[in-house]
Amino acid sequence: MKKTLRQTALDYRKQLAPEAIQAYSWRMCAHLTTLLQTFSTCTVGLFYPVRGEPDLLKIMDEAVLPHVNWALPVCSDSPLGPLLRFAAYRAGQALEAGRYDIPVPAIKKWVTPNILVIPCVAYHPAGSRLGYGAGWYDRTLAQLQPVPLCVGVAYSATCINQPFAEPHDHLLNYVVNEQGLIHCQSVDQ
Repeated sequence: MKKTLRQTALDYRKQLAPEAIQAYSWRMCAHLTTLLQTFSTCTVGLFYPVRGEPDLLKIMDEAVLPHVNWALPVCSDSPLGPLLRFAAYRAGQALEAGRYDIPVPAIKKWVTPNILVIPCVAYHPAGSRLGYGAGWYDRTLAQLQPVPLCVGVAYSATCINQPFAEPHDHLLNYVVNEQGLIHCQSVDQ
């Protein structure tokens, strides 16, 4: 079931024109900015957009977010298996190709995010998310203490109303899409 849902959502992304992705990305940045303004000093783990994902990196230029430090994920091997580590990042900082050729900061200053902005292939309004299926975020979230607030980012058309969560899935606290911000569950969970 997840494989079919994932493929349907990826097919939707493929048909989006670059102009639509850019417009949706700007709207998502606005909604995410509104959420991040409610937090005090924090570190936010963003993601570098690939495969038709929304581009939220422009949020780093928001003047209303001077209290936010930014980071990008780096695929890393560890004794616990493959996990994401987060390297501090500022707009314009040098990047290099990481695993899967996804750009990562060239200089790695490791940080632990308080808030993770997670790309979703698809999502359920209760907080389940579909990624690409490799489990990077689920494994990473299982190891992070305290667990950061998790904000999924997805196109509204990839909302799946039938439940698909599995026991190992870490649920999202919020989902940001081009239409707004969805509060999925209590932030105390």
